[in-house]
Amino acid sequence: MGSRERGFTILVVEDNGVIALEFEDAIRRHGGRVLGPAVRVSDALALIETTQCDAALLDIKLANGETVYPVAERLYAKRIPFAFVTGWDGDLGARYGNASVLRKPFGEAELDRCLRMLIDRIMHGENALGGLEANTPAMLSD
Repeated sequence: MGSRERGFTILVVEDNGVIALEFEDAIRRHGGRVLGPAVRVSDALALIETTQCDAALLDIKLANGETVYPVAERLYAKRIPFAFVTGWDGDLGARYGNASVLRKPFGEAELDRCLRMLIDRIMHGENALGGLEANTPAMLSD
Protein backbone atom coordinates (compact mmCIF):
# COMPACT_ATOMS: atom_id res chain seq x y z
CA MET A 1 0.00 0.00 0.00
CA GLY A 2 2.92 2.35 0.57
CA SER A 3 1.55 3.66 3.86
CA ARG A 4 4.67 2.64 5.78
CA GLU A 5 6.92 4.82 3.63
CA ARG A 6 4.74 7.91 3.61
CA GLY A 7 2.97 7.73 6.95
CA PHE A 8 -0.80 7.58 7.04
CA THR A 9 -3.74 9.91 6.63
CA ILE A 10 -7.00 9.57 8.54
CA LEU A 11 -10.20 11.22 7.38
CA VAL A 12 -12.17 12.81 10.22
CA VAL A 13 -15.94 13.23 9.76
CA GLU A 14 -17.18 15.00 12.89
CA ASP A 15 -19.47 18.01 13.35
CA ASN A 16 -18.41 18.80 16.93
CA GLY A 17 -15.35 21.07 16.81
CA VAL A 18 -13.98 20.07 20.21
CA ILE A 19 -14.17 16.36 19.40
CA ALA A 20 -12.64 16.96 15.96
CA LEU A 21 -9.69 18.71 17.65
CA GLU A 22 -9.27 15.75 20.01
CA PHE A 23 -9.14 13.44 16.99
CA GLU A 24 -6.61 15.68 15.24
CA ASP A 25 -4.33 15.80 18.28
CA ALA A 26 -4.48 12.02 18.75
CA ILE A 27 -3.84 11.27 15.07
CA ARG A 28 -0.81 13.55 15.04
CA ARG A 29 0.41 12.03 18.30
CA HIS A 30 0.40 8.66 16.52
CA GLY A 31 2.40 10.07 13.62
CA GLY A 32 -0.43 10.54 11.15
CA ARG A 33 -1.92 13.32 9.10
CA VAL A 34 -5.52 14.53 9.30
CA LEU A 35 -7.84 14.91 6.35
CA GLY A 36 -10.72 17.20 7.25
CA PRO A 37 -12.55 17.47 9.48
CA ALA A 38 -15.58 17.18 7.23
CA VAL A 39 -18.84 18.23 8.85
CA ARG A 40 -21.21 17.16 6.06
CA VAL A 41 -21.55 13.97 4.06
CA SER A 42 -21.01 15.82 0.77
CA ASP A 43 -17.73 17.27 2.05
CA ALA A 44 -16.50 13.87 3.21
CA LEU A 45 -17.40 12.20 -0.09
CA ALA A 46 -15.58 14.94 -2.03
CA LEU A 47 -12.47 14.45 0.12
CA ILE A 48 -12.54 10.68 -0.42
CA GLU A 49 -12.65 11.15 -4.18
CA THR A 50 -9.99 13.85 -4.41
CA THR A 51 -7.49 13.06 -1.67
CA GLN A 52 -5.76 9.87 -0.52
CA CYS A 53 -6.80 8.63 2.90
CA ASP A 54 -5.84 5.41 4.62
CA ALA A 55 -8.57 5.18 7.28
CA ALA A 56 -11.41 7.21 8.77
CA LEU A 57 -13.17 8.17 12.00
CA LEU A 58 -16.87 8.65 11.28
CA ASP A 59 -19.39 10.34 13.58
CA ILE A 60 -22.63 8.54 12.77
CA LYS A 61 -25.07 11.41 13.34
CA LEU A 62 -24.09 14.74 11.83
CA ALA A 63 -25.80 18.13 11.85
CA ASN A 64 -29.03 18.69 9.94
CA GLY A 65 -30.12 15.09 10.42
CA GLU A 66 -27.45 13.60 8.17
CA THR A 67 -26.01 10.17 8.90
CA VAL A 68 -22.54 9.15 7.80
CA TYR A 69 -23.58 5.85 6.19
CA PRO A 70 -23.04 7.03 2.57
CA VAL A 71 -19.44 7.84 3.54
CA ALA A 72 -19.04 4.41 5.16
CA GLU A 73 -20.38 2.79 1.97
CA ARG A 74 -17.83 4.60 -0.18
CA LEU A 75 -14.97 3.76 2.18
CA TYR A 76 -16.09 0.14 2.23
CA ALA A 77 -16.14 0.03 -1.59
CA LYS A 78 -12.59 1.40 -1.63
CA ARG A 79 -11.52 -1.07 1.11
CA ILE A 80 -10.51 1.78 3.44
CA PRO A 81 -10.79 0.88 7.14
CA PHE A 82 -12.98 3.03 9.37
CA ALA A 83 -14.45 3.22 12.84
CA PHE A 84 -17.78 4.74 13.76
CA VAL A 85 -17.84 7.28 16.59
CA THR A 86 -21.15 7.82 18.33
CA GLY A 87 -23.01 8.64 21.51
CA TRP A 88 -26.00 6.82 20.05
CA ASP A 89 -26.68 3.46 21.70
CA GLY A 90 -28.81 2.00 18.90
CA ASP A 91 -28.20 -0.99 16.67
CA LEU A 92 -26.06 -0.36 13.59
CA GLY A 93 -28.00 -2.94 11.61
CA ALA A 94 -26.80 -6.00 9.75
CA ARG A 95 -24.63 -4.10 7.27
CA TYR A 96 -22.42 -2.54 9.94
CA GLY A 97 -22.89 -4.95 12.83
CA ASN A 98 -19.19 -5.86 12.72
CA ALA A 99 -17.88 -2.31 12.40
CA SER A 100 -15.60 -0.90 15.08
CA VAL A 101 -17.37 1.62 17.29
CA LEU A 102 -15.85 4.23 19.59
CA ARG A 103 -18.61 5.24 22.03
CA LYS A 104 -18.99 8.83 23.22
CA PRO A 105 -18.08 9.94 25.74
CA PHE A 106 -14.64 8.40 25.38
CA GLY A 107 -11.34 8.89 27.13
CA GLU A 108 -7.85 9.24 25.72
CA ALA A 109 -7.15 5.53 26.24
CA GLU A 110 -10.22 4.49 24.21
CA LEU A 111 -9.36 6.91 21.41
CA ASP A 112 -5.76 5.69 21.33
CA ARG A 113 -6.94 2.06 21.21
CA CYS A 114 -9.24 2.91 18.29
CA LEU A 115 -6.44 4.65 16.40
CA ARG A 116 -4.01 1.78 17.02
CA MET A 117 -6.60 -0.62 15.61
CA LEU A 118 -7.01 1.52 12.48
CA ILE A 119 -3.24 1.92 12.08
CA ASP A 120 -2.83 -1.83 12.40
CA ARG A 121 -5.43 -2.37 9.65
CA ILE A 122 -3.61 0.15 7.44
CA MET A 123 -0.24 -1.52 7.94
CA HIS A 124 -1.61 -5.02 7.35
CA GLY A 125 -3.88 -4.10 4.45
CA GLU A 126 -7.05 -5.35 6.12
CA ASN A 127 -10.46 -4.60 4.67
CA ALA A 128 -12.77 -1.80 5.69
CA LEU A 129 -14.51 -3.68 8.50
CA GLY A 130 -11.44 -5.57 9.64
CA GLY A 131 -12.84 -8.96 8.71
CA LEU A 132 -16.48 -9.48 7.89
CA GLU A 133 -16.51 -13.00 9.26
CA ALA A 134 -16.60 -11.87 12.90
CA ASN A 135 -19.95 -12.24 14.64
CA THR A 136 -19.48 -9.62 17.33
CA PRO A 137 -19.00 -5.88 16.84
CA ALA A 138 -15.64 -4.54 17.93
CA MET A 139 -16.54 -2.15 20.71
CA LEU A 140 -13.80 0.24 21.72
CA SER A 141 -15.15 1.68 24.93
CA ASP A 142 -14.82 0.32 28.43
